[in-house]
Amino acid sequence: MFLVDTGDAAVWDDLTKHLEGILTRTGAEIIGITRWDERKLAYPVGKHKRGTYVLAFFAMRDGGGVSEIEHTARLSEKVVRLLVLRADHFKIRDMRVQLGEDIREDVAARLIEERGETEPEPEPEPEPEPEPEAPEAAAETAEATPPDTAQAEPAQAGGEAPAAQ
Repeated sequence: MFLVDTGDAAVWDDLTKHLEGILTRTGAEIIGITRWDERKLAYPVGKHKRGTYVLAFFAMRDGGGVSEIEHTARLSEKVVRLLVLRADHFKIRDMRVQLGEDIREDVAARLIEERGETEPEPEPEPEPEPEPEAPEAAAETAEATPPDTAQAEPAQAGGEAPAAQ
């Protein structure tokens, strides 16, 4: 996560090239960089009272490059603050949610294959449940249905009572 001056964030293409340069000089492979949010800072940082947060996901082969990224970012006049976190628990689909269209699909596809991740299948749309019958319609149906003939006593032929045995 980079915190940059809002004036530098206004020229987005130049800023992303600058941040990409900081990351790629150290051997990082960029998955995506996106503008996250512009906010008033809780306290002034140098001369800055507002800042723009830039979220970047990148992959590194060795962890030694992180200190070099931090050093280069501190020397940059465009980067106000920097926070680098290890996010091995993040799946590519999680990064895709955060980055949106700013994800680099070629890098994402390669990392999915290397990590053995599976992209979730799109969930099928649930079928709509049938609507329950209105009480009036159920009452009309009950009146129209003839009584159950299985429960009625069978008529005796000839009108005689059954013989007792």
